[in-house]
Amino acid sequence: MKKILKRSLYGIIITLLLVIIFLTVSTKNAVRANMMAHGVSPISAFKCNPKYAPKTSKSLEIPVYYVPEKFAYKDRTTGVHTSTFAIRTYLGVFHIAVTADQYYG
Repeated sequence: MKKILKRSLYGIIITLLLVIIFLTVSTKNAVRANMMAHGVSPISAFKCNPKYAPKTSKSLEIPVYYVPEKFAYKDRTTGVHTSTFAIRTYLGVFHIAVTADQYYG
């Protein structure tokens, strides 16, 4: 019985890690993962199509993506309306999206 539980637990952990890696490889999927982490439904997150914002990226000197206003959300913790995301890249492959509000100022 313990072996079955142990294998199941390992299977769940490996599956979660693979899903996280899949969601962070592409910049668009990183934006979608960030949206889902902040409470947006997975259906809405995958329906939206994040677009690269070249002018904003150049002015902030970091890659910035935005989602259409239809898919923007209000962050529960800060109450800020969010539709732009800054992308941070690690190891040249993995991308993490953070709200770009912290870069404005």
